[in-house]
Amino acid sequence: MTNNSEQLSLINEQPKADDVPVVCLGMTFENEEARRDYFREELRKKLPELKKVEGFPIGEDEDIIALSDPPYYTACPNPWINEFITNCEDEKQTNYSQNANEEYSREPFAADISEGKNDPIYNAHSYHTKVPYKAIMRYILYYTQPGDIIYDGFAGSGMTGVAAQMCSQEDIIQELGYVVSPNGDIIMSNDELSSTVISKIGSREAIMYDIAPAATFIAYNYNKKVNVVEKENSLKAILNKLYFEYSWVFSTLHSNVDMEK
Repeated sequence: MTNNSEQLSLINEQPKADDVPVVCLGMTFENEEARRDYFREELRKKLPELKKVEGFPIGEDEDIIALSDPPYYTACPNPWINEFITNCEDEKQTNYSQNANEEYSREPFAADISEGKNDPIYNAHSYHTKVPYKAIMRYILYYTQPGDIIYDGFAGSGMTGVAAQMCSQEDIIQELGYVVSPNGDIIMSNDELSSTVISKIGSREAIMYDIAPAATFIAYNYNKKVNVVEKENSLKAILNKLYFEYSWVFSTLHSNVDMEK
C-alpha cells in the first residue's frame, strides 16, 4: 500500500485460495482448499479415538474441526505427528544428505544472551511467557543443522517455530552477530584467527505442543504460510469498509481564510 488512494481502493472480490497443486505428507492436492477439506474430514473420523487421550480439550467436534488446519495444526492432540517425523526425515535424506548421517557432537552452549522485546514479530501478539525468537535462534543454530526436527512441548505462542524458520534468513542471522559465508556456513566470528563454523544456513522443522488450545492457536497463526497478496487484499477491504462507514467522523467544515489579515 503506497498511498491513500490505493489503500482505499474498493475491493469487490474476496480473496481466493491459490488454484495450484500442493503436496502434503506425500499426497498431492489440486489446491490448498482441497488439502484442507481432505484432512478435516480425516480429523473428523479420528476424533472418537482422540477423545480418549487424557487432557482432550472440552469442546464440540465441529468447533475443534473449524479451528484446525490439519495436518499442520489441530485444536486437539495431533494424530499426524508420526507421519510428519517420517516425512521430515525423508526430506532431510534427500535435501541435506551431507548432514543426515553425520556423527552428532556438541559442547554445551555457554554464552550471555540478551534480546530486546521490540521486534515487530515479537509484538504481533502478546503472551505471558513469550521469549524473543532471536534468543532461541542462537540455541537452534548451535545444536542443529538444516532439516533437523525440533520438539517444543511447552510451545506457548510458538516462538520456537518462528526461530526454526528464521534460520534460513541470512539478514536475521547477521543481526545476531554471526557471519554467513558464501557456501552457507554460519561463523561465530569474523576474526580469521578465531572463526568457528557452528552451523549451516537453512530452516529447521518444528513440532510444537501446548496444553492450552489458545496457545496452540496463536502458535499456529504465527507459523503458518501466508499468501501476502491475499492478506493485503483483505486488509484493503477492511480499511475500505471502515473508510466508508466512519470517515465522516474526521470530516470538517472549513473555508479558505487568510489568517494574516
